[in-house]
Amino acid sequence: MKHDWHEFGNEARNPTDRAPARLGEAIVGAVRAELEPSYARVLAKLGIIHAVVSIGTLSVCPQFGFRLFGEGMGIMEAFMRLGAFGCPAACGIFYVGTSLALAATVLTRPEWRTIRSHRSLTLTAIVLLSLGFFRIMDGEFFLEFSLAWLLGALAAGGLLLEGVWRLRYERAT
Repeated sequence: MKHDWHEFGNEARNPTDRAPARLGEAIVGAVRAELEPSYARVLAKLGIIHAVVSIGTLSVCPQFGFRLFGEGMGIMEAFMRLGAFGCPAACGIFYVGTSLALAATVLTRPEWRTIRSHRSLTLTAIVLLSLGFFRIMDGEFFLEFSLAWLLGALAAGGLLLEGVWRLRYERAT
């Protein structure tokens, strides 16, 4: 075994034994793809996370009168105590916040950095796609409720995107 180790060391130092250039390029490409993921890929991954989480959140808190599973008001009953503006804002916070909280545990640091660098576009896409889904499902839209929900969702999303970065990644460096 010692002989094999020395033989390996001698072969590794031989400058004529170099890896093919395409292998080096492939390795650099793979590392770059992992460290700098494409925004479209990360947004798609976040969209899948959001869709899966939506099943759970819409089961415990109906949004715009739409509920996937279960009966009754769920936690919306508690949110209603917050008033005409507080209830939809809390619903938006809960809906988007839950998705981003799970995404913070699933996405890697480079993926989170990609989302953070496109935070306005990301939050707008998630929130507007969600509103579009509710509209397609014939949700009950009222201007005041929708605006309060939108503000709550965007505020929670913005705070969570930045908060996760600071708590999880800036402290690590």
